[in-house]
Amino acid sequence: MRLTTEPRFLSIPFSGRRSGTFPLTWGQRWIWNLVASRAPHYADLGDSYTVAVPDMCDMNQVSKALSALLTRYETFRSSFSISTDGKPRQLVLAEGHLRAEVRDVAVSDARSAAGALEAEFNSVPFTLPELSLRAAVVTSDGVPKFLVICSFHMAMDCHGMVSVLDDLGAFLNGKTVDSDTSNSGRMTHPADRASKEAEAHSAQRSARGIQFWEQELAKFPDDPLPYSGRRPESPRYQTFALRSAAVRVASLHIAAELGVTTASVVHAMAATLVTRRTGSRTCGFVMAASHRFDPDAVNYPGTLVQGVPVAVDVAGSTPRQLISRTHRAGMLAALAGYCDPDDLADVLRKSYGQEEVRARLACVVNLHLPDPASAAGAPTAGATVTRPQAERLLAGSRCEYVEGTPVENERFYLAAQGDSADFFITLRADTAALAPSDIAGFLRDLEGALIACLPESATAV
Repeated sequence: MRLTTEPRFLSIPFSGRRSGTFPLTWGQRWIWNLVASRAPHYADLGDSYTVAVPDMCDMNQVSKALSALLTRYETFRSSFSISTDGKPRQLVLAEGHLRAEVRDVAVSDARSAAGALEAEFNSVPFTLPELSLRAAVVTSDGVPKFLVICSFHMAMDCHGMVSVLDDLGAFLNGKTVDSDTSNSGRMTHPADRASKEAEAHSAQRSARGIQFWEQELAKFPDDPLPYSGRRPESPRYQTFALRSAAVRVASLHIAAELGVTTASVVHAMAATLVTRRTGSRTCGFVMAASHRFDPDAVNYPGTLVQGVPVAVDVAGSTPRQLISRTHRAGMLAALAGYCDPDDLADVLRKSYGQEEVRARLACVVNLHLPDPASAAGAPTAGATVTRPQAERLLAGSRCEYVEGTPVENERFYLAAQGDSADFFITLRADTAALAPSDIAGFLRDLEGALIACLPESATAV
C-alpha cells in the first residue's frame, strides 16, 4: 500500500452557539460506568464508519462537510472531565478545531486503507479531554475517496448515528446546515436533556424504572451463571466469535415469520442454553436497550443506551412460543426500565448487597442484528427456509478466538451484529465459569438451536 511519506492533517474549524460545563445525562452516566470500570480497556466504546466521498467533491468540500457536522451536532464538540467533587462533567466548546489525518494511497488501496483507519480508531480508546469525534480522509493523488469518522459512545450511540450519517452525506453533496432544516428546530442536545432529567417528572419516571428493575431482578436465578469451581485461565475473560451464514438465514427467516427482531430470536435461544446449564426454568439477562421510543428521543443526537433486566421463563413452550415471549419481555423491559443509573445502583446495593448484585447482573446480551424488513438478502415474504437449506451453509461457518476486552463485572457477554456482508456473534466469558472450549461450544450450540427452529420441509411449517 503506497502511503505519503509525510503525514498530513486537516485542521477543521467549528463553532456553535453554546459553550460551558454541564452534568451528564442518564445515558451518558450509564456509559461512564463502563468507562470507569473498564479503564483503560474501553476501546470498544468507539464506533467507526466509512463514507464514500462523492465524485467531484474536493478536499475543501470535505473540510466544509466536517465543519457543518460539528456545527449541527453539539455533542461532537464536547469532551469530558472529572470535577473537583469527583463527578464526571461534559465540556461543550463554542469554537475550536478538529484535527483530521489525510492518507494518500493508490486508488486500488483506498477501500482497504479506509478499513485500516476504522480498525485504528476502534483500537484506541477516546481520552476524556479529546473531542467526541475523530475523522480521517483517504485520498488518491490528492482526490478524496473515503471519509472515516469515529464517535465516542459517551456522546453518541449507533441509533443516533443514523441521522448523523444522513447529514454527513448531504453535506458532502454540497448542502449547508441552513439549507437542511428538517430537524434542526426540534433537535435537543445532551446539555438540554440533562436539564430535563433534573426535573420532577423525570425523577418520577426514574422511580418507576427502578421499581421495574427490582421486580424483574427478583425473578432472576440467584446466580444466573454459577461458577464451576475451575481454575481461571489467562487471560481470565476470553472471547470467541462465530461467523455463520446459517445463523443469519435462520434468524432472519424466523424473525420475519414471527414478526419479531432477529435479536429476540438469538436472545431466546441463548436463554434456553443458559437455563440448561443452571438447571433453572428462568433465565436472567441484562439486555442493552436503545430507549428510542418517546417522541423526544427521535431527534436526540446523543446516547440513550442503557441495560434493562429481562427474565424469561423457558419452561412449557415450543421454541417459537419462547421467541415470541422473549420478544414481548424485551420490549416491556425497554419501555419500562429506563432510569437514573446512580439511583439504581444505590437501590440495588441496598436490596441485594454488592456481591449478589454482581451475580444477578453477570449475564449480558447486546444484540444489534438486521431487522427482517431492512436486511439485504432477507427471506422473501411467504418463502420458507428449511433446516436442510440452512445446514448446507454450515460448511462455511467458523468459530475462532478473538482478542477481547477484559471486563470483570460481566462474566457472560453475548454480542452480535450483522449486515449483508458479515454476520457474527461473539461470546466473552469468565473462564472460572466456562472453559474456552465451553465458550466456543456455546456458540456452536446456539447455531444448532437456531437451525433446529426451522421446519424440516417447506410443507412442515
